[in-house]
Amino acid sequence: MEFYDDKKNELQKKEEIITEAIDTLFQSSAFGNLINGFQNLINSSLKDVQTTIHVRERDTGLYVDITIPATFRDGEIVVDVKSRYLHVTLQEKQKHHYEATFTSMTRTVQLPYEVRQEEMETSWNEQTMTLFFPKNKHE
Repeated sequence: MEFYDDKKNELQKKEEIITEAIDTLFQSSAFGNLINGFQNLINSSLKDVQTTIHVRERDTGLYVDITIPATFRDGEIVVDVKSRYLHVTLQEKQKHHYEATFTSMTRTVQLPYEVRQEEMETSWNEQTMTLFFPKNKHE
């Protein structure tokens, strides 16, 4: 048994050395720098365009909080309700000298019950747009 435990410990130490060597190779090499740079680029790009949709049901009705990324605040926000589905589209047009860039993002969420778009009320609080759908009397 002692021989088996010694061999097992020896293999674990070798595995740790190999894992550390591979990590060092990828982290300190040009390839590792490229991967880290790419990951940082993706993370910083996505951080600026992430939007969240939070649905809250209350006795008075349904509240939908939509976080609007800064990159879309000067653009167009389109809200469309079909039965129990809420579609939010954010569109932005940026002009740079002689060219224009169009960016859009669409999110769809299923609501807990059917609402009417014509009864929707909207409000703003810093970077969050809140939609309110009053509860129908017949529910």
